[in-house]
Amino acid sequence: MCRSPEFLNLVSRAITLFPEDTVLGALQQMYRHGVQVLPVVEGRGGDLLGEVSEDELHRVARRRPLARLAEILTVKALAAPEETTVEPVAPLRLAASSGWLH
Repeated sequence: MCRSPEFLNLVSRAITLFPEDTVLGALQQMYRHGVQVLPVVEGRGGDLLGEVSEDELHRVARRRPLARLAEILTVKALAAPEETTVEPVAPLRLAASSGWLH
């Protein structure tokens, strides 16, 4: 992996979310930076876990404003077509049929 000063500067300024962040916190970051989609990364290694959009966060915020992004990524992974390969975020006790993601 490239570790040049330019690369490290770019990464240090990247806007990212973490699985522990809440829906409301993620929406605040989006408003603050004027973006509609943000990546969710693993905290220690910075591996990309997925992404969330402003639209889907607004849908979730109506019923579960304090839901963690890990829950949203898990539901998205469970709802993904079988032919799509999706890495699991973390085992959570959340059923895809919970009805809160429309």
